[in-house]
Amino acid sequence: MGGIADIAVGGRGGAESRISFGPLAGLAASVEVGRTIVVTDWEVRRLHGASLPPCPVALVERGEAAKSLASLEALYGRFLEGGLGRDGCVLAVGGGSVSDLAGFAASTWMRGVDFGFAPTTLLAMVDAAVGGKNGVDFRGMKNLVGTFSQPRFVRIDVSVLDTLSDLEFASGMAEVAKHAVIAGGDYFRLVEAASGRGAPGARRPPRDELERIVAGSVAIKAGVVNRDERESGERRVLNLGHTVGHGVEAATGLPHGHSVAAGLGTVCRLAVSRGALSQADCDRITRLLEALGLPSTIAGAAQAASELGRGPRPGSPAPADGPALRDAVASAMASDKKRLGGDVLVALPRGIGSVAVEALPLVDVQAFAMEAP
Repeated sequence: MGGIADIAVGGRGGAESRISFGPLAGLAASVEVGRTIVVTDWEVRRLHGASLPPCPVALVERGEAAKSLASLEALYGRFLEGGLGRDGCVLAVGGGSVSDLAGFAASTWMRGVDFGFAPTTLLAMVDAAVGGKNGVDFRGMKNLVGTFSQPRFVRIDVSVLDTLSDLEFASGMAEVAKHAVIAGGDYFRLVEAASGRGAPGARRPPRDELERIVAGSVAIKAGVVNRDERESGERRVLNLGHTVGHGVEAATGLPHGHSVAAGLGTVCRLAVSRGALSQADCDRITRLLEALGLPSTIAGAAQAASELGRGPRPGSPAPADGPALRDAVASAMASDKKRLGGDVLVALPRGIGSVAVEALPLVDVQAFAMEAP
């Protein structure tokens, strides 16, 4: 990753986060081994344990299951047992769920201790590890309990993405596509071109191109966060696709990125219906999602869940598209954190490179989700 400059995030009224690119094995230089606890899951430790600094390890569950109050309490217990003090550091190594949980735990332990991230999934590299939003789920609703607190450092090693499944890789590319719609221009064209150049069936660009995509996505998000760290205005555009996407995720059990992709495609069609987005730009965005192996509709999300054999809860059957699924999507949207009374703040694309946040009646967005493809 030589040649990619460090990126600074935050710092207004709080600590600045420094994002660097380099081998995972260099993490030891970023922490004091005797004062650090590593938070990771068993699979990441199996794959990358040899590259981690020699610190005590707290293992958490994989995936969204890690983001529970029970997991949080157990992690606090490990901090207590490990003697983590105000001068300590928490190092989260793993995907977005690990960083969300560990970042929240660190930012609330003893009123806040240092923490850093070493993301091992594409989704975490371009989204969860960047920007200082940490949190856990509550009663099945995503990220209802959380903090704004910047990690002291983020270390990105793109080579670890070679260990991801095609499903996990595609899920991360959904957030890349979201950033491409927000930024437009050369970055959208880069992602658009890369979507057709991967290995057959894998949709993965070559390593050098992937490095540019990750760095570009991080820079786009960091720029937005630096202008609005506490999400009082512009940062809300980063929720593009998430209002419907979180509903899809709750109703289908699909991975976060796949659900956001379905939400992004749906909100593009909503924007077209309101005269805010051209059909040509909508088609170009949905073609990009599909080229990345992602659903661009709620019906497509249901089909993807069926193909994966996933349901909204572990062991439950995959839902078929129909009134019951649409009701579940609409009901989940009612718990959106961006809801303001009877309205919900929705990031609506006005063009590739132009996204605006509008307060729309929640019932109108729900009604559109009931009828959309």
